[in-house]
Amino acid sequence: MQLESSQIYAENTIKSNARELEKASIHQVIQLLHPNSTLQKDEFGKPFLEPQMLHMNYSHAKNLIFWGEHESFKIGVDIEYLRPQLSKIKHKFCREDEFDFIPIENETPYLLAIWSAKEAIYKAYGKKEVDFQKHMQILPFEIGSEGFINANFLLGIPTPMNVHYQFNGEVIKCWTVFPG
Repeated sequence: MQLESSQIYAENTIKSNARELEKASIHQVIQLLHPNSTLQKDEFGKPFLEPQMLHMNYSHAKNLIFWGEHESFKIGVDIEYLRPQLSKIKHKFCREDEFDFIPIENETPYLLAIWSAKEAIYKAYGKKEVDFQKHMQILPFEIGSEGFINANFLLGIPTPMNVHYQFNGEVIKCWTVFPG
C-alpha cells in the first residue's frame, strides 16, 4: 500500500512521530479490509485481528506498508529497501553456508533477500529467542524479480519453509506461512 502524500508529509514533518504514522496507517488498512475488527497482540507481540482470530502480519519501510493475512496459518511478511549497509552486518544474520552462494559482484541484493526472508520466517514463527544464524538456514537460490527462497527453520523440529518474494531492484517483499 502506498501512503498518501499527506501522510508522507506528516512523516517528513514530524520525524519523531514515525511510529504514530505507522499505527495510523495500519489502523486505516484494518478499517478498509476488516472494519469490525481490532488489532491485538499475543504474549509474544505477534499481531492478530479479533473477533475472527485472523492470522495477519504487516511490515513497513519508509512510505510503504506490506500487509499479509491467512485464515489457517501464522503468516510473516517483510518489506525492505535495498541498502548497502547490510554488508557491514552480514556476519550477524548470515550463516557460513549462505556466503557460499552469494555472488560477490551482486552481494547486496542477495543479502537483502536473505535478511528479508529470515524476517518473514521470524515473524511467521511469532515467538522470541530466535537466532537468525543458528535457527534459520537459507538454501541456495538465484535472485530474480520474483520467486521462492527455500529455507530450513531449525529451532525445535527442523521445518522446511518456502518464502515467496518480489524484488524490483529497489524494494523486496517477502512472505511465508509457518506450517502446522
